Amino acid sequence: MSLATRCPNCNTLFKVTSGQLQMHEGKVRCGHCQTVFSGIEHLTSADTEAWQKLDLSPKPYTSDHNLTGGDGTGSEALFANTAPTKPLLNFKHGSPALKAACIALLLTLGIQTLWWQRIELLQQAPELAKHINKAGPNIQRLFASPATQALLVEGSGLQALDEHNLRVDLTLHNPLPLPAQWPHLKVELLDPQGLVLASKSLSPSDYQLRDENAASEAALIAGKKTVEVLAYLNLSTLNTQLPESAATGFRLELFDQGPREQ
Repeated sequence: MSLATRCPNCNTLFKVTSGQLQMHEGKVRCGHCQTVFSGIEHLTSADTEAWQKLDLSPKPYTSDHNLTGGDGTGSEALFANTAPTKPLLNFKHGSPALKAACIALLLTLGIQTLWWQRIELLQQAPELAKHINKAGPNIQRLFASPATQALLVEGSGLQALDEHNLRVDLTLHNPLPLPAQWPHLKVELLDPQGLVLASKSLSPSDYQLRDENAASEAALIAGKKTVEVLAYLNLSTLNTQLPESAATGFRLELFDQGPREQ
């Protein structure tokens, strides 16, 4: 016996057979409104007169498995081909302005990806990294790594020059092949229990290379290079007053930007 299924969206009636419903797990597409639905779940026996009038003679299938509708509208039911019938972007029929905008967008995304990964990519190109290390300050800053991601503290010391002045000695090493930015420093003086007695924040203009000018006036720390810097502290400029007991230790931290005073 022939069967019939009805589109739940537009109420179009279609003739079907059990063999057709076995295709694509029974899913069909209404040729009238393009709704995809389960032909099995919407089988009907109440519309006997309507589907018995349908021409049940075999008809050749098209590549889309078209079936003629039984509502007199000439609509079609397409058996479960749920792939999109049109591309999201039709460059063949698109306007030149749309094509140009899409190409510009793709180029922009590609350039941004390369820019975000520039440090990782240049680390794999040591010869190019050497040229960058020898380039001018503008080129170096363009490819420089943040201080906290690149620099290692290989040595540090605190020396009392007199009762009012201290000197911080610091050895920094850049193990990366690319330049590193100069860090901001925070020096904390500690008591025997490790409590902070006083602290001082230093920018690159507040400390200098050994026997040279301020770090802010020097080139960035080149790749694979070790530098020694000095910072002079006056006790009267520290953030807190030292108690009668002198500090017995110190702690030093590196920052990419000046730390907030506490």
